[in-house]
Amino acid sequence: MVYFVVKTLFVAVFLICVKADSEEDLKQVFVDVLVKCAEEFPPTASEIEMLKDKKLGESENVKCMFACTYKKTGMMNEKGELSMEGIADLGKKYYADDPEKTKQILKYAEACKSVNDQAVSDGEKGCERAALLFKCTIEKAAEVYNLFTTHT
Repeated sequence: MVYFVVKTLFVAVFLICVKADSEEDLKQVFVDVLVKCAEEFPPTASEIEMLKDKKLGESENVKCMFACTYKKTGMMNEKGELSMEGIADLGKKYYADDPEKTKQILKYAEACKSVNDQAVSDGEKGCERAALLFKCTIEKAAEVYNLFTTHT
């Protein structure tokens, strides 16, 4: 159950813009990391239900699960900040042959980089900033990626 929710959630939270088979490797990396982080910061059944609705809630545990995931994948640095370089590296690694997808990933990072300017009380732990990043991703997804248009 957690694996299914995590895989579904990953698509909603990071690769909404990419609509081709080529992202399967990247999806799998994120799913594997998120599952490991969910073992360290296990979400409750009610938190999983909230995540299905693309809502994070106030649980520090779930926020830290995402901080763990973002850090281990390179989306956040060790200081608990969104890593523009880390996201660019993901784009280059998994989409070297598709500059348009790399560009979309960078648009995502650009749209949400302001989370680094917001004050958080947990510093390098990154849980609060991960929650801000999650929220930004959900809010900006349609705007940045034109979700309601068909990508070919």
